[in-house]
Order: sequence, then structure tokens, then C-alpha cells
Amino acid sequence: MTTSKRLAAGLLSALVAVGGLSACSGDDGGGSAEAASWSDAGAKAKGLLDDTSGIEVSLSTGDDPGTDYLAAASGTIVADPPAFEGQVNGRVSGFEASSINVVSVDGRLWIEAPVIGWTDRYQPADLCAPDPALLLDPSTGVSSVLTSSTDVKAGKSERGGKDNKEIFHTYAGTATGDSIRAILPCAEGDDFAATYRLDDEGRLRTARLTGTFFPDSEPVTYTIDITAYDVTKDISAPE
Repeated sequence: MTTSKRLAAGLLSALVAVGGLSACSGDDGGGSAEAASWSDAGAKAKGLLDDTSGIEVSLSTGDDPGTDYLAAASGTIVADPPAFEGQVNGRVSGFEASSINVVSVDGRLWIEAPVIGWTDRYQPADLCAPDPALLLDPSTGVSSVLTSSTDVKAGKSERGGKDNKEIFHTYAGTATGDSIRAILPCAEGDDFAATYRLDDEGRLRTARLTGTFFPDSEPVTYTIDITAYDVTKDISAPE
């Protein structure tokens, strides 16, 4: 595989490690309201993700899997028409890559690769990777990971958000390998440890996923932030 193709594959695969979920900092034990069962809470969180016009999302990890990987990413996903615009940082072919621009629109993916500039030469189907513009798809996107998770139990409520005024309900369980592979076909893990945090409106605001996301790598924990729901944005292909 050429260096430019490895770059494209690495960046695309990393975008999925789950795209569409969110984290907020805060103190533990802040709330007293009893959390709903996951069958109800997970279905509601999925519905809110499926119905949103778009999200602002970021993710990061402090782990190093020992191979090419995504260290951080941020951007905007809109649902109709499906589109993505953002930046990613990580390691590709052993080299650190930072602030790499990515745009997906009209069914085509564009990557601003070092040296070669913007290119749509490499598409998700060629790279065993998803189209990031489709991560909000109700049938095949990230919301399906929520409702297919198993053995999910409610945990303690937590305070967080602006001025630590919000209450979040935590849940922990297992995201199935099959649900992850529906988004990232090359994911090798059979199970992924998952922690979810929902706000009082039922929106998913935190997801931490741990498992083997990339071939021939060590497990990685990603913390993924949805910093805004109901986003609208015009996204176009680079000129």
C-alpha cells in the first residue's frame, strides 16, 4: 500500500472509532434522580441522535496502540444531505500527522493529504472504512451501537456541563463487535467495553469505548464528545 493510501486508510478508519458521541467533565455523585432502564434510555438516546439535524463532535485518546492510529479529531456531521467537515490528528506510516482536513459530501470523500493536497482518489469502499458523512444514518450509523449494546447497567449520576450545573446519568456495558464492524469493517475486537453518559433530556453526551479498533494493534480507549446537537451547516467539496 502506498504512503498516500495508508494515510487515507488510517485517517478514515480512525474517524469511526466511533464518531457521533460525546463527553463532558464534571464531579461524580452530583445527582439523585433514578436512572431509567437502558432499554428505555438507550432507545431514546438513539432517537434523539437519529432526529438531529447535525452534531459537533470531537474525540481523543491518551493511549498508543503501537500502530497507525487516530489521536484526536473534531468536526461537524450533518444528516440531510449527509456531509462531514473536520480535522484529524494521528500517526500514519510511523509519522505524526496533525490538522489533516477531511470533507465528505455528495457521496465523495476528500482528504487534504501532506504533499499531494486535496484528493478524492481514495474512497471508503477502497479502504475498509466508513464514509464519515453517514455516521448519523439511523440504520447503519453510530446510534445503532447504543441499542445493540448488551449487559448495560445504570451507574451513579454525575454533575458536569457548564458551571457543573447539569446532571448526567451513567451506564456501563458492552458494545458488540458486530455493531462496531457495521461502521468499521476492519475492527478486530469481539466486544468493546462501553460507558455512556446521558443528560436529563436523554441525549447521549458521553461515550468511552475500549477495544481493538485497528488491525494488529493494542486496545485503545476513546473518549468522544458531542459538543452540540441540532447543528446546521453548509458543507461543500473543496475547490
